[in-house]
Amino acid sequence: MGSMMFNKVITKPLLSSLFILAALTTATPVTSFAQTAESGAETPRNMILVIGDGMGFPYLSAYRYFKDGRGMTDRADIEQTIFDQYLVGAASTYPADETLVTDSAAGATTLASGVKTYNGAIGVDPNREPVKSMMAYANERDMLTAAIATVQVTHATPAAFFTHSESRRLENDIADQFASLDDNGNWRFDLLLGGGEDFFVRPASDEHDAVDHLEHFRNNGMRVVTSFEELATQQRLPLIGLFAGRNLPNVIDDQTRLKNMTEQSLRLLNNADKPYVLMIEASMIDWCGHGNDIGCAMHEMAELDELLEFLIPYVEEQGDTALVVTADHSTGGLTLGADGAYQFRAAEVRRQGRALRSMATDLNDMPWIDWEGYIETHLPYPLSTDQQQAIVDVAEYQADDRRNKINDVLRDILNYHTRAGWTTSGHTGEDVPVIAAGPWADRFRGSQDHTDIANQFIEWIKAH
Repeated sequence: MGSMMFNKVITKPLLSSLFILAALTTATPVTSFAQTAESGAETPRNMILVIGDGMGFPYLSAYRYFKDGRGMTDRADIEQTIFDQYLVGAASTYPADETLVTDSAAGATTLASGVKTYNGAIGVDPNREPVKSMMAYANERDMLTAAIATVQVTHATPAAFFTHSESRRLENDIADQFASLDDNGNWRFDLLLGGGEDFFVRPASDEHDAVDHLEHFRNNGMRVVTSFEELATQQRLPLIGLFAGRNLPNVIDDQTRLKNMTEQSLRLLNNADKPYVLMIEASMIDWCGHGNDIGCAMHEMAELDELLEFLIPYVEEQGDTALVVTADHSTGGLTLGADGAYQFRAAEVRRQGRALRSMATDLNDMPWIDWEGYIETHLPYPLSTDQQQAIVDVAEYQADDRRNKINDVLRDILNYHTRAGWTTSGHTGEDVPVIAAGPWADRFRGSQDHTDIANQFIEWIKAH
């Protein structure tokens, strides 16, 4: 392994101030629900809520430099991203306990219902009583309800908008709820896209009979698709699309899909010619943050950027649709700069070829003879003697947690060469961005809480 060397990368310190909140310094408080929008209408016909799971302010800053893509040169001319251009405020995210740091279940429940709850709760309050989500209010008013995610639709964020569970871990039960009718005898959703087929089609076990909710859907008027090609041929709702057994692949390993799913969803919703409420989750920013994987996270941010470059002009042209983009929390304690170095090597981030967990899985199953070429392809950095020795040591390691140990070694190499810093593999409690477009964007200007965003959506829905 001693031959694993790369061309040296010469770097200079990056002495850039990160004015994350500059756009907020002159912001006014959140405006009144009764305020009339610029269009003259008090209530939007349609509402879209986009959630970048785990997308704290540092992700916006890191993505700005990642998208720019240059090495360490004079960077005074870095262009704003669409996140910067439409940033209007910030939101606090704390749950209903003493922790001050929310998980995705509690955060999504609050964004869906305006009710704070405990970590792990799906659509229930601290007393474990069901809370009414904006989707339930919309269903009562014959509005269309829809959700898109890049993880399984039984995961915390999409689940909290439609179902109720004392624990986010009960994904089979959440799938059962999606497949059942609500108290009024209607489907809980009109359109649902993401992963999670494994939770809807389950083999028999000693404790449970086999379950095939997809067949149940088909037999009761719900259209079911399992490929993006099938989705493009559909013309009517209701519809469920499940494109993976669990989560969809990371963007860095595969391709973007949020924009495509959103375009197809808007086509179907507009065909139905009814007002709608649509929740879109860029789910896997969070997963990359949990893994302290900067390249993975930036490719997920690029997917969300691609979505907003389409969605914001669409909303502005429509004139009757409210759009808000926020996060449920931040993940990983990302910092731009680490180990005392005054630099963030955004150009080096762009050289990463695969997600860390994908690389660790591949290497764990790969003969040693192939490791060098694989690492040179996907982490093409000049390795120090210590880094090379760490790779040799982990290759010889044979315990059950070998894949995780490989991941740790790769993570340390990546973060050393990019100068991405992390404080945790969990969530953090700082405020998160609020981005808005369309005639009602000023309703979300300034400092607010997740409950304010949810309550504004619910107020609009109740007016229908």
